[in-house]
Amino acid sequence: MTPLAHLLTAAGVLVTFGVVAPAQERPRRPPSGLPSEEAPGAAAVREDPTALAPGEMRVRAESYEQVETGHWEARGFVDLRMGTMRIQADRADVYETNLPDGSRSRRLVAEGNVVFLRGEERLAGDRLEMEESGQGFMENAVGYVEPGVFMEGRRVERVGDGVYRVEGGKFTSCSQPNPRWSFTASSARIHVDDKIIAKNAVFKVKAVPAFYLPYVYYPISSDGRSTGFLFPSFGYSSTRGYTLGSGFFWVMGRSWDQTFIADYYSRIGTGFGHELRYRGRGASRGDFRTYLIRVKDSAELDWDVRWNAVQPLPGDVRAKVKVQQFSNLLFNSRYQETFNQITRRTQRWSGSLDRDLRLATVSLVADRRTTFFGTDSRRINGHLPSVVLRRYPRQIGWGGFVLGLNAAAERLEWGNQDKVDRWSRFDIAPVLSRPLRVSFLEVNPEVAYRFTRYGVTNAVNEDEESGLFGDPLNRTFWESRVSVRGPIFSRVFHTPGLGYSDRFKHTIGPEITWTYRTRVEGYNAIPKFDGQDYFLGTNQVNYSLVQRFFSKRRVGGGRAVPYEFLSWRLMQTYYVQISDGQSNFDPNYSSSAFGPGAKPQHLSPLLSRLTFKPSSGLSVNFQLEYDVNFKQIRRTSTYGNWNTRRFNINGGWARSVRLAVDPEERIVGSESLRGAAGFELLRNRLFVDGSADYDLKNKLLWFLNGRLRYQVQCCGFVVEHNRYNWNGRVETQWRFNLELANIGSVGSFLGADALGGGSR
Repeated sequence: MTPLAHLLTAAGVLVTFGVVAPAQERPRRPPSGLPSEEAPGAAAVREDPTALAPGEMRVRAESYEQVETGHWEARGFVDLRMGTMRIQADRADVYETNLPDGSRSRRLVAEGNVVFLRGEERLAGDRLEMEESGQGFMENAVGYVEPGVFMEGRRVERVGDGVYRVEGGKFTSCSQPNPRWSFTASSARIHVDDKIIAKNAVFKVKAVPAFYLPYVYYPISSDGRSTGFLFPSFGYSSTRGYTLGSGFFWVMGRSWDQTFIADYYSRIGTGFGHELRYRGRGASRGDFRTYLIRVKDSAELDWDVRWNAVQPLPGDVRAKVKVQQFSNLLFNSRYQETFNQITRRTQRWSGSLDRDLRLATVSLVADRRTTFFGTDSRRINGHLPSVVLRRYPRQIGWGGFVLGLNAAAERLEWGNQDKVDRWSRFDIAPVLSRPLRVSFLEVNPEVAYRFTRYGVTNAVNEDEESGLFGDPLNRTFWESRVSVRGPIFSRVFHTPGLGYSDRFKHTIGPEITWTYRTRVEGYNAIPKFDGQDYFLGTNQVNYSLVQRFFSKRRVGGGRAVPYEFLSWRLMQTYYVQISDGQSNFDPNYSSSAFGPGAKPQHLSPLLSRLTFKPSSGLSVNFQLEYDVNFKQIRRTSTYGNWNTRRFNINGGWARSVRLAVDPEERIVGSESLRGAAGFELLRNRLFVDGSADYDLKNKLLWFLNGRLRYQVQCCGFVVEHNRYNWNGRVETQWRFNLELANIGSVGSFLGADALGGGSR
């Protein structure tokens, strides 16, 4: 061996060799499944701090010598580094060729326990041939490519930076010694941290073949945000038959994506869904979801549209669009998946432009709302359009006065399926107040004025037919209000050694509000559209007794701070004037202040509201309304939730009773029970959740949902069961989804989420 060879063996060698440029990351989808808020087209460049300089190669081996001109030979524990790549083998040969232009090209041949490393890429095989550009192939290779894909191949060819061509390959994302799933392919192309495109693929569960696909697009992006087909869902419905659903997810950019869904129902037909989502900078966002279903032997197409978008515009203007439309009322009761959607009988659309003028906010709004009462009756109301100027109460000057203002110019519509009336309404309502506060008392007097001009009058014509065809009408009234809070009495209790807290505080005090409104003339002639048109002259006093309980609790291990864990409000209203129906409309109570024989009464129902919240994860709310005129309980309801790291439970109960003098006629009008719960039975593996809605009055289970989800690092499954018994819909459903790493699965497009289960 020459002296030069001995020197190279001891210290390694530096030769000119090509280097691979770092790759740019592709747009990714965040784990939540929502598009990123980064601007489209933004990308980051990954850099390897251990990469060698361009043209540099280092070799360590037991022996290293030049066999002949242009041929270097390394033997025994060869460790070769060039650019961002590292190759280890029992033996390696480097061949150098002079090119006509004076440059040189080199080729590496490695044999015996060959290992190839680059970033997160790992390959091991029998033999490797590679050009200085990084292109080459490995025989009988096994390995790992980012992000978490294990592969085997008879021949693995590196055709470019992060791109491989595999012959006779096997792939899986399961890192178990015996993978739970895998697929083989006659040929495949791997794009690192992007996708695998395979031909003649056979999917296997353990070692058992499950199904064959002639072509597979398997995304392997580290965040799951890759274009590709979604794993299908399978199910059965007692009314729709066997169901099969699948879809295609299209990444249009870092902040844009689309999903296309196709469902097949063996008994009723087919359904198609589409969702477009985007997230921009700041408040810019949009979600447009549409579903169509073609029922067999039906001439009409059923559909459901849910669009929601917010978009900032130049000039500090914010645009909003919200659409919730469906083809007919039966579509909800027959095909929607969640109970809230099944019982929905209102469809609406709205659009607005808002701008903050600092002193006030101006809005241009157009909307329409249709409420169905059965299949043949509906109520329609909307603003086409309205311009609203709103100033939230804000202090003016140095006198402590607070000024608020609402003003609107509107074009209104109101009607039903037979006739829709349209008229104009202009309304302005300034409010001036002067809050006062002393140590134990808070007083807030305010005065308000309201002027409203209606473009028509609710009148009676010569044929004694009523309608909106009269002359324009003006309505004016003054309103004064005084709110008093206090005096507040308190007491502190010291409880040393008590685990929950060593100090408690109880406060109790009244809250009283007196309201006087001047008489509204011509009340029956006013066109009624919303609550602004139902004001009557009144003189009333609302009084409450409020109790609050506080504890001293430490937040995050720091200092102890007051925490309100219990509050109880007992309230009632006394109507000084009860003639002319002044107390007919009070939104604080479920029933008007009428007594036996429909006679007006001075006292409203007695309302009790109790909130118990011992911790941030546990709360209970209880409400009871007692009608003092009929001496009976009118409504009762309770709602609670309990959330921890391993489970969450929430539920509610509500009951209403018909008002009647005869106790035997006080029948239950409605009584329902609803709840939902979710449990993590095995840490990060087994989850179960469900919900139910039950009619206690008729002993009828309206809706029942249960779902079991099992997942490990590479795969999982979801089994879901639904039962319906509402408005003539009696149906039982089963649905089954598989979840494989990097492949999203399809749930119900008409459920809470378009896609359920795994990553999207």
